Amino acid sequence: MGKKLRVGFIGAGGMGPHHYHAVHATKKAQVVALTEPSKKSLDRMLEHCDGAGKLAVYADYKKMLKDEALDGVVVLSPHTLHYEQIMTSLDKGLHVLTEKPMVCTIRRAKTLIKKAKATKRVLMISYQRHFSPQFRYMRDQIAKGAVGKVQYVQAFQAQNWLRGVKGTWRQQMALSGGGQLNDSGSHLVDIVMWVTGLKVKQVFAKMENYSAEVDIDSSLAMTFENGALGSMSVVGNGQGFYEDFTVVGSKGALYLRQGLGLVQVDKDGRPVTIKLPKYNNTPQKNFVDSILGKDTPQTPPECGLRTIEVTEAAWKSAATGKPVTVPK
Repeated sequence: MGKKLRVGFIGAGGMGPHHYHAVHATKKAQVVALTEPSKKSLDRMLEHCDGAGKLAVYADYKKMLKDEALDGVVVLSPHTLHYEQIMTSLDKGLHVLTEKPMVCTIRRAKTLIKKAKATKRVLMISYQRHFSPQFRYMRDQIAKGAVGKVQYVQAFQAQNWLRGVKGTWRQQMALSGGGQLNDSGSHLVDIVMWVTGLKVKQVFAKMENYSAEVDIDSSLAMTFENGALGSMSVVGNGQGFYEDFTVVGSKGALYLRQGLGLVQVDKDGRPVTIKLPKYNNTPQKNFVDSILGKDTPQTPPECGLRTIEVTEAAWKSAATGKPVTVPK
């Protein structure tokens, strides 16, 4: 094996250890440096990651980018910091894998897409559902017309987010850029469009903050560009964690339920035999292989743009009490 890619981490909080192990599991890349201002987060990283104690540690990510010979970075910082950190990394000629959401405004998403193209660097978002055999199966079935024309899409997520992250940056607008819809809910907004291949046309949303600074519960009624209807609920005041997903088409339907798996039926409601694809890729492996020219990004920045387009529309709708058209 040749020389491994050198990766730096901008942030080492909650998902830090997971990304660390996943990068090293590729056997084609290694984490060599990180930036983390929080001693608590840094200590957690060192505790859960063998070899992390040998990493070069920086308080300022710009100094890390200047002093270290890196090929790419993984951005794990609070949401509103992503834009500057991604832009600076791309300016340095580095490839970027960022945690969700990519950014918190449509304008910034468009700017990053242009920047990544101009610098010819890989820019990806860590939307792990793109790598799930179940979601990939559903996407393939819809694309080949197995369920006919998509007529209705439903997505639901409940999490004890209000209590679980209370007092942290995730519930501070200046750092989070928004609440649960912009955090865990970002995965749901993304996967609805990625699986169906459809773009949301209009959103009518209601939100509940429970006196918090950011949205906690969100209910979205959606209309897609092909005329399909959809509903999405992101419940941040839930109990534990639960998620499910439904696609109803003119010739069949797909039902994914947590703990029960995936069910497919034909137009008469008869079960369809499901053969899931043998797919064991990860965002980190896809990122590394894309840098090496051995794969193409499965979570490109366009997914981040589509997601923030819907999220911004939902915020505006909840604030005005009126349906909002998603930008084309």
